[in-house]
Amino acid sequence: MTCPFTRHAPPTGSFQRQPSIADAHSWNLDEELSEIPDDALTLSQLNAAIQLLTAPSNEDVYEALMSLIDKYSNRWPGLAKLKTDRNSLSIYPHYDYLADVQDNLNQIDADASAYDILVLLGEEIIHTSCVGLIERAFKCLGSNLQEFLGSLDGVYDVLKLQEEDITDTGFVCAGEGELIFTSERPVLAWLLLGCLRALSRQLFGHEPQIEMEPIDGDVPRYRYLFKIDYLEEQVSPLVPDSKSMLRESVSSDVHDLKMDNDFFCKAFPWHFIMDENLNLVQVGQGFSRLFKNYMATSGLSACTYFRFKRPRGLSLKFREIVRRTNTPFMIALRAPPGRPDFFAKGLEIKGQMVFCPESNSLLFMGSPFLDGLEGLTC
Repeated sequence: MTCPFTRHAPPTGSFQRQPSIADAHSWNLDEELSEIPDDALTLSQLNAAIQLLTAPSNEDVYEALMSLIDKYSNRWPGLAKLKTDRNSLSIYPHYDYLADVQDNLNQIDADASAYDILVLLGEEIIHTSCVGLIERAFKCLGSNLQEFLGSLDGVYDVLKLQEEDITDTGFVCAGEGELIFTSERPVLAWLLLGCLRALSRQLFGHEPQIEMEPIDGDVPRYRYLFKIDYLEEQVSPLVPDSKSMLRESVSSDVHDLKMDNDFFCKAFPWHFIMDENLNLVQVGQGFSRLFKNYMATSGLSACTYFRFKRPRGLSLKFREIVRRTNTPFMIALRAPPGRPDFFAKGLEIKGQMVFCPESNSLLFMGSPFLDGLEGLTC
């Protein structure tokens, strides 16, 4: 019996070997990365943009200072004494150039205080350094000033978490038009005032009045109050839609919610709801499996079962947590009382707090935070 496949043989009478995977064109990671556009926004650019506000480099301060001298040397001739050789900045890597600038400003005989000039220096930092990808990084933080302030709070906290930064420097968007900046260096607070003015002008085309005031406490903090008196331009459609003219009413009755509690707890297993006393009133199935057997004897206080790791320095009070709803939260599970060998102790949950004004409660929505493959092992 002849082979049934002989009629499919090539004319030469010999079969050609199919190329193996090894013979094929191999995938090269470098080639894939080379296809990324040069103007793509990365986390490093976003970090550089935030550092422009919290810790400007000596090079950034130098460029801004030279621009400031060019603009105001006629008004304040003493500014010319601040000129220095650019090469001297690189001789000492830990040279605090900004501190020297502040000291020299205090010795200049001018009709303005050193703090006023520092505010102008902050504006020049934005004018000279907020260009290209850095400007795009700032623009991605929000389409208006209030969104920008809220994103500044959350993004900076995430960047600190990535770098394991344990310093107290940080932002808190405490409400409408209110930003709180924490820093041990007052000179940065005055620079930030100028930076915020310039960013408002450059990114959003508005120049709100910004007042800065120190906040009493053990940690130096500064409050920036934005007086935004402009109205957002409303774009009206050319052809009015009758449906769009009807204002949709939102019910505050919980019975109108199409999703019942059981389904919500299944859909979001790593959530919990706290009342104004920080007592748990609802938990998702994930938390329920871990803690439901202990709540009858150990109580319902959220602090019994969760340790709030982020944001740092958070005061565990209801109103203080409400003020930090723009900041990502990181909590770690505690061992229930009497169970030091609790298997889930230390499990980290990363998420967001949401203030629910209709019930005066706080909703936490999160998911387990696994740092690489190590987080998948016990």
